[in-house]
Amino acid sequence: MFRWVYELSTGIFLYGGPYEVTVNPLTQGVVLLLRHPNPRQERYDGAGRVRPATVQEISDYDAGQLDARSKNQFDGEKLVKALAIWTAGKLNVPLATAKQEILTILRGL
Repeated sequence: MFRWVYELSTGIFLYGGPYEVTVNPLTQGVVLLLRHPNPRQERYDGAGRVRPATVQEISDYDAGQLDARSKNQFDGEKLVKALAIWTAGKLNVPLATAKQEILTILRGL
């Protein structure tokens, strides 16, 4: 049996395995499963079972993964990060706004 942590609000499987897992009881739950679920294509149904994810859930998951990769890539590229910091200072806008707009431009390239 495998203990898998899932997000209470969405049913997305976050992490798990044949070991003890730590859980934030306010936002996460734990379910025992006979196999490892596919976090992209399967969700917890709230009744101890795994159900197929809907097309919209898969699309949302993929978009979230792309956004997470973009943010990690942004933090890893010092030149782009320096440009965002400089631009935010020159235009007097919040760094988060400059970062998001630069990431939007990068995704479009």
